[in-house]
Amino acid sequence: MIVGLDIDGVVADFLSPFLRFVEKKIDNGPIAIESITDLSFKEHPHLTEKAVWGCMEEVSYDPAFWRDLRSLISPKEWQELEQLSSQGKLVFLTHRYERDTYSIHQVTGDWLKLHGISKPIVHFTQEPKARLVQDLGVGLFVDDRHENCQDVAENTQARVFMPHRLYNQSFTHPRVKRIRNFNELFNYVR
Repeated sequence: MIVGLDIDGVVADFLSPFLRFVEKKIDNGPIAIESITDLSFKEHPHLTEKAVWGCMEEVSYDPAFWRDLRSLISPKEWQELEQLSSQGKLVFLTHRYERDTYSIHQVTGDWLKLHGISKPIVHFTQEPKARLVQDLGVGLFVDDRHENCQDVAENTQARVFMPHRLYNQSFTHPRVKRIRNFNELFNYVR
């Protein structure tokens, strides 16, 4: 079975450094991570969707932002992912933007190698992920964004897991299983 993992919000902490970036740009004081209940930011009391997307576009042009992201999983969990990868059973699926000023492919691959994935296979798309999951034969898919989980659950046969995050708590779907840690995922894979 091929495991397909999103990167940001699943194995890399995107939200914390992004909020620090937004704080500096908007100069509206500290933004508590607990205030993010939806990654569209439509319901946020102080942030506008337009301002957040402007910041997202700006960080997409900064390779250092992506290089410096902290891992959300333990070294032992990275070792287990490397075992899957070395068996040809792991792919990463991300919506990270490609830019002409640097190679997001290189930056992302280097980050994964830094954490122990010796030969990462990463697919970049701006399309819904279900088609890519289907085309790659992914049998188990993990994403933190409820939109991606719903898309894959409703349009593929893949088993869908969603890490429990503050911003996706209100989402439920009969084909999406919440996980609190990667051990739950590895238990299923085993």
